Amino acid sequence: MSGKKGKGKGASAEGDSAEVSGGSSKGGTSIKVRHILCEKQSKVLEALEKINSGMKFDEVAQNPANNRDDISNTDIKIKNKRFVDKIVHETTTATTTTTTQSPFRTVREEIVEIDEKKLRKIDWHDYELIDRENARKGLGEGGTGVEPSVQERNSPEFKRLYGEHGFHAFISNNISLDRSVKDIRHLDCKFKLYLAELSTVSIIIPTHDEHLPTLLRSIHSILNRTPAKLLEEIIIVDDASGKEELKAALDTQVANLTKTRIIRLHKREGLIRTRLAGAREAKGEILIFFDSHIEVNINWLPPLIEPIVLNYKTSVCPFIDIIKWENFAYIAQDDGARGAFDWSMYYRRLPLLTENVQKPTEPFDNPVMAGGLFAISKKWFWELGGYDEGLDVWGGEQYEMSFKIWQCGGRLVDAPCSRVGHIYRQFNPHGGFSFGDYLSRNHKRVAVVWMDEYAEYVYKRNGHMRTVNPGNVKKQLELRKKLECKPFKWFMENVAFDLPRYYPPVPLPPYATGEIRSMNNSLCIDTKHANEHATFGLDLCLRDHQGRSGEQDFELGWRQDIRPKGRELCFDVPQRSKRTSIVLFACHGMRGNQHFVYDINNYHILHVATRLCLDCDLESRQVFMEQCNTKNVYELGEIIGQGAYGCVFKSRNVTTNETVAIKKMTILRTGDGLPTSVIREGALLKRVGKVDNDNLIKLKEVFNEQASVDRQNIYFIFEYVERDLERYLKMHSPLDINRIRNLTQQLLTAVSVLHSHSIFHRDIKPQNILVTNNGILKLADFGLAREYHEHKVFTTVVVTMWYRAPEILLSSPYCTSADMWSVGCILGEMALGRPLFAAKSESRQLRRIILLMGLPNEDEWPQDSPIRREAFENYSQPIITLERLIRFEDSCAFELLRSLLSFKQSLRPTAIRALEHNFFRRTDHTLCTVTWSSADIAEATAAVPNLDAYTDGDFKFNNDDDQKIENIRSRTNSIDAGYYYQSWSSPDDGQHMLTIDSHISSVGGDVPQSPIDIVSWWLDSPQ
Repeated sequence: MSGKKGKGKGASAEGDSAEVSGGSSKGGTSIKVRHILCEKQSKVLEALEKINSGMKFDEVAQNPANNRDDISNTDIKIKNKRFVDKIVHETTTATTTTTTQSPFRTVREEIVEIDEKKLRKIDWHDYELIDRENARKGLGEGGTGVEPSVQERNSPEFKRLYGEHGFHAFISNNISLDRSVKDIRHLDCKFKLYLAELSTVSIIIPTHDEHLPTLLRSIHSILNRTPAKLLEEIIIVDDASGKEELKAALDTQVANLTKTRIIRLHKREGLIRTRLAGAREAKGEILIFFDSHIEVNINWLPPLIEPIVLNYKTSVCPFIDIIKWENFAYIAQDDGARGAFDWSMYYRRLPLLTENVQKPTEPFDNPVMAGGLFAISKKWFWELGGYDEGLDVWGGEQYEMSFKIWQCGGRLVDAPCSRVGHIYRQFNPHGGFSFGDYLSRNHKRVAVVWMDEYAEYVYKRNGHMRTVNPGNVKKQLELRKKLECKPFKWFMENVAFDLPRYYPPVPLPPYATGEIRSMNNSLCIDTKHANEHATFGLDLCLRDHQGRSGEQDFELGWRQDIRPKGRELCFDVPQRSKRTSIVLFACHGMRGNQHFVYDINNYHILHVATRLCLDCDLESRQVFMEQCNTKNVYELGEIIGQGAYGCVFKSRNVTTNETVAIKKMTILRTGDGLPTSVIREGALLKRVGKVDNDNLIKLKEVFNEQASVDRQNIYFIFEYVERDLERYLKMHSPLDINRIRNLTQQLLTAVSVLHSHSIFHRDIKPQNILVTNNGILKLADFGLAREYHEHKVFTTVVVTMWYRAPEILLSSPYCTSADMWSVGCILGEMALGRPLFAAKSESRQLRRIILLMGLPNEDEWPQDSPIRREAFENYSQPIITLERLIRFEDSCAFELLRSLLSFKQSLRPTAIRALEHNFFRRTDHTLCTVTWSSADIAEATAAVPNLDAYTDGDFKFNNDDDQKIENIRSRTNSIDAGYYYQSWSSPDDGQHMLTIDSHISSVGGDVPQSPIDIVSWWLDSPQ
């Protein structure tokens, strides 16, 4: 073997730190809390010192990102508390959490107690990198797919590269080596902290004639998204590649990369022994094995190796995402599963356990690794003897490693917050081995050494394996005895306990067998013994035409998949569109694309995931999926929502067992058919459904039924989402600034998509905003939505009152900016934990807006409103400032909130402009305008107006209770009939006037005079 090493060693800039003495814990002992400062902070502290001495920020705030080499590793003692906006020190018996607010971002850490040791955890995210990657533009950026043109697809070069690599390497050539990928982790992963002290890693990548840009992109993604202090090296192990020009080009590229070196094998060894060669050369404390066509995601490393640092006998696999071979789109494979095997020794998957689903960011036990990507401590790897060197090429090594990890006292887990994308080739383009049937030999070797009496099930399923010679296994059996490894029965009962349920050792009989015949013709489906990935069609039924050849005997198995009898290839529906072809694909037993059910009443073969039925074209003899010509059957469950026009039920599709949400409306039958409102809502939902955006609720179908002689029921079938924002806020209150930022960004994205398609929602409120278990926000309920056109006049009877814009309350013309006011109310509510403007009538709604935001000037007041500004002149001073009511951790949030809550419509940003706000950019948030100070608060609270009783023009407010409110929160049973607008045309001047019919309540409109009570008064029940 020979080795080559890159020139640079790489610079690892570590953050400075400072020690702050914490308070006493419950036990009375003093706890020291160490605050980890971001890389920029030493420069920031220096800048802040100058600011505090009177200099302007723009004179001293140089960009520290350009001076990484100047960052000191020495400790900085924080003496001037002005540098720290807020220190939160919470002590429990197990953890201590600290939050330090820097001018650039929140720096978080916590102290956890593990095995009676106090360990420090920090935020490992590289926010500068995230910002840079989010700003990247170009082909494939953000993990998007790249579609070749027809000319490119038909070019000889395109076809040559595909044949050589098993994926569309032509597309890879056109994508940047440093491309960004979409962060598709669970939302809670973005807030996880990990141990501050983690071990170094050596990443081992075997390769053989790999497509160079794809291999280099794998390396670049690791270098870009891995903390430099944790990365010891990347070892590229070349398994005797035959293309000299590729080897030379790789040498040139690696010479310019940091911490990357090449080891070359002089003869072909195969994946297993190639990995062993890299492991022997590794210097890091943890070994990570990767394939040569991967891309790591954001913050992938800390969650992958923390379990190993806590227990060196724990091995960890990342969540494996898919880089699509055809266009290099980076997508999630699924929401996770546990690895397993069947008794033919095919790799399979088991569903997650309930406790795994309930803790979506926590590592969970995994019986069997997929094999291509995993991390293991170097010490534990060699204690286990590394890979069995008697295993040839590839295949079976994932079982051998998984079994001995578990049986010999270790643990294998999947880390959901560590995600790595992987290209699954369409075929293996690399041959050149002379090992014979190495796969059967490898499996026999694993069965003999590790599976004990369970090996008999493997032999019964694969009769030829009884006679396969596994080679000399004496060394492996001695290792098992030396390590006192447990029997395989223990593994099956304690680790893979549910495997027999999904992959029984003794095969279960199929539900149905035989031909699949068209009902209207003597044609049958014929797969003609085709290979994997092949499509198929119809041919003459063999039962009717003796002497013909074909493959028409199928099984609908107990796993609800369809396969040619005796084969491990299943019908697979790769796309969700109508008339999509069906392909043969390796049976995986996890349903999904291969899940079919037979409807004995309608004689339909239904594909569950797409809800399409197996169909055909008798003329062309094509077989494809098409819309079923019968209605789905739904079972209504509990009511989960109720509105003015109907109820929403949590329901079940009886055919597919899918959980859905059904909006049921009972309406009066007319001779004209469906009411305009229903047609309008259905049409808008159909338009929304065509928009590819995860933040808009998807309509699945609509149907109606007769309810009575004069009434009919209309059913809108939607995707089911677990909760609305109102419930989410109750579950997670108070929200930290990162969650608020994320949810607001998703809401603005939904609104921007609607507005760009000229759709005006008009009823944005927490009850119409849904949040999935994965933190995905979806805007729903389009009952009041309208298509927006310039100069079109809309009714003012829209938007739930607490989120209604001033122009609507003032009976003035309005436009899409009214939606933006509602977004501002939602933003305020997420920070406050309750509605920002909660009133019992429209007049009081206006009053609360003005009391908090101030009375707008004449230019801001709608000139065409029938309600005069003079009616509110006694409210010229706000009783409380927005900044006193809401304590954001980010000054940019205040700036965005104030702009959204601008009284004048034209001053509010559009949704697209709002998304460009610094609040979402994680840049220097001191650039935002800070609009409040302690002096502002004192001045505002001292100027509380006396609103006990007055009469001013046409606006009247009476209060018969001037007693001081002693206990604000005890007012839960007050009676308030509210205020009502009455407009009329005066015979004298023809002007519209406003009067308010006032009803006296037990507490009326008292505003407390004490500043102490103001916040309580505002947060109390609606006024």
